[in-house]
Order: sequence, then C-alpha cells, then structure tokens
Amino acid sequence: MKLVSIVVPNYNCEEFLPKCLDSVINQTYRNTEIIICDNGSSDRSVEILNEYAAKDSRIKVLINEENQGLINCYNRMFFAATGDYIMIQDADDWADLTRVEKQAAIMDEHGVGLCLTDSYYHSPLFPTSRVQRNYNGPIYAADEETWAPATIMFRREVLNEIPGFHSYFDRLTSYDRYFILDIISRYGGYYIDECLYHVWARPNSDHRSIDLTDKRAIKKLISEDIYYKLKEQRVKSGTDYLKENNTDGMEKLEGPMLHNKVFVADKLRLMACIQIDYGNLKAAKQLLLNAIKIAPFFSKNYRSLLYYYKANRAQESSGAQPKLA
Repeated sequence: MKLVSIVVPNYNCEEFLPKCLDSVINQTYRNTEIIICDNGSSDRSVEILNEYAAKDSRIKVLINEENQGLINCYNRMFFAATGDYIMIQDADDWADLTRVEKQAAIMDEHGVGLCLTDSYYHSPLFPTSRVQRNYNGPIYAADEETWAPATIMFRREVLNEIPGFHSYFDRLTSYDRYFILDIISRYGGYYIDECLYHVWARPNSDHRSIDLTDKRAIKKLISEDIYYKLKEQRVKSGTDYLKENNTDGMEKLEGPMLHNKVFVADKLRLMACIQIDYGNLKAAKQLLLNAIKIAPFFSKNYRSLLYYYKANRAQESSGAQPKLA
C-alpha cells in the first residue's frame, strides 16, 4: 500500500478547518501523511492545527510566519511530502471519506501522472450542484475542462520534471490548471466520474475576490484568460511561451488584455457582481467605482451599479447588517 501525502494550504480558515481535517484523517485509506501549511493566519488556525496534530501523528504542521502567497505555500508542501502520491485538499473544502482509496487505486492500476474526480459545489446562494464531465477513463489532452482542479492526486515523481506550481501564477489564479495541463501533456491522466470532493463556494475565496491594493491585482483579473491562451498553444504545438520561458511572448499575450480598458473594467464589474450576490456591498462598491474609473463610458458598468443600488436598498429595508468580503 503506497503512502499518500495529503497537502492542505490554510489561510484564516478556522471556521472550516475542523470539517476539512476530519474528512482527511478519517479516510478509509489509512497509509497517509497529512501536511498542512499555515500561510500567516491571524485567526485561531494554528491553534486548531496543533490540537489536531497532538491527536494524530500523521499530521505535520508547517508555519509561514508571514503570508508567502498560495503558490509558495503549495510548493513548500509538495517538496516536504514523502508519499508516492500527493493529493491536494483545500482548507475550506472537504473530501468524501473514500476519496484517497479510490484515487490511489486508479493511480496504481493505470500508471498515469494524475487523477481527477467530479465534485459538488455548495453555496448559500444556490442548491448543491454537481460538476461532472459525464466521462470516466483516461485523459491524454486537456482540451476539455469541467473538473475542479482541487480534486487532483498526482505522482510525486512528476516534481522531478515539473517543479510544482509555476511562479508566473504567484498571487494569480489558474496556477493549478496550468500544472494539470503540464502533467497531462507529459504523463497522461485519469478521470473518475464520481463526486469525491466538496467545494464550499465562499465569496472571499481566492477565485471570487480580489485585493486592489495588491500590485498584481490587474494581472490576476486576466490570469485565467492567459492560461487559456497558453493551453491553446500547448494543444496546437506541444509547447507554450511559459514552458519556453519566452518573456517577450508572454508580454505579447498580456499586453492587449492589460491595456484594453473595457476588458479590464468588465472583469472588475463581474467580480463586483459576485460580491453583490453574496451581500458584500462595501467590496462591490469599491470594485464598481474602479471599473467606472477605468472605463467611464462602458454601459455595463452602470447596469451593474443599478444592481448594486437595488441590493443596497433591499439590504437596508430588511435591516440586515452589511457584510464585508
């Protein structure tokens, strides 16, 4: 029975940690090590982690005194792992108790570089929904993506060729998608058409919020689009600008997006609408004002501003306290 390293990055997830940790320590597959890296949390996370580690010798707690960014947090855990397989588990999500057993069995049987699964999305805004491909079997191309990247289990040996998440995506998004693309391109993968992962869709998660004071904030807005451009290159030619360390090529991809004011404003507007949906009106207002400042004649900005005012009136009339992202 191979050792599986379960890696859990954490930043201020004290509310969700117990459910997450209970789901990984109680897996039906017992030969695991659980590596958790706290990324400079200011809540009770470290206290909770130490309590769990004191009860289960499989748990190893790493501490970043200051937030190092999610990429560095993940890569630190990847290279601290000693298992044959490494499985990602986000601190605000939880796993089906058979997840490790079923994914490890696929890795054993098929010898692929990674294994992905269906997942459930949970949110206070909508009923639980299932993310699935309606497919079960090998994947040798990443031209179709309907999986949740957090469901990945991969062979530790791939780190010899692909040294973790690419630094280009530091404090951006799609770092996991590019990693999956790289592994599938070189080693192949396998998809399990079964929900073994539960995503808690919260408004202040890394993919649904943005800190406009961060110097890479605007680049974060376009990072998913950049990833799809790179994937298109990879599918057509087997390589891409990032893989080749082609700085000029990357600038050619980024430039038209970064300098397209309507494109950037629309990204900010959509992020604002997510915050409005969740009732985080203070954050939404800031995002919308920035979108209007960037593209004052973009009509969709004002439609979303009207949506904001309606939500604000509804919140005031209900007597609900405004939420903060």
